[in-house]
Amino acid sequence: MGDCELCGAMKVSVQRVRTGKTEVAACSRCIDKMNLLPKEVAPGLAKARSMPMNSRSTSSRKKTNLMGRGEKELAEDFGKRITSARKKLNLTHQQLGKKMAETVNVIKAAESGKQPTDSVIRKFERILNITLMVERSPSETRRLDQGPSRGMTFGDYFNNIR
Repeated sequence: MGDCELCGAMKVSVQRVRTGKTEVAACSRCIDKMNLLPKEVAPGLAKARSMPMNSRSTSSRKKTNLMGRGEKELAEDFGKRITSARKKLNLTHQQLGKKMAETVNVIKAAESGKQPTDSVIRKFERILNITLMVERSPSETRRLDQGPSRGMTFGDYFNNIR
């Protein structure tokens, strides 16, 4: 038996319930009228809470990383492409940011050459109708001497002297 902290009823059966960010002692009438019944926990949240902390892994989700793909890479002139496409559509930084749900700082940083995240790259490509991810250009290295790949040894040198 206790006092209800909501309606002031005295010597009634009370239960501890959450209202917003605080916990109060409330009688059954207040709990019913204000719908203060404990909320059910979402199944995914209940499962996550029941798992030990060390077994929770953020890497279990597969993340798409465009930069890591072998066939495509971010164009070297991506900042210029973004700027020219934005100007062609007569958009300000603020307007483009609003369309992309990004901040003006993200737009300006990308235009100045700072590499954006994969999701921002996809947003730029979709909204500005441009291509920022281009085919990877092979980086070739060629040896000048077509001789043995191990290089010249002392034995090779002495064999060539004779």
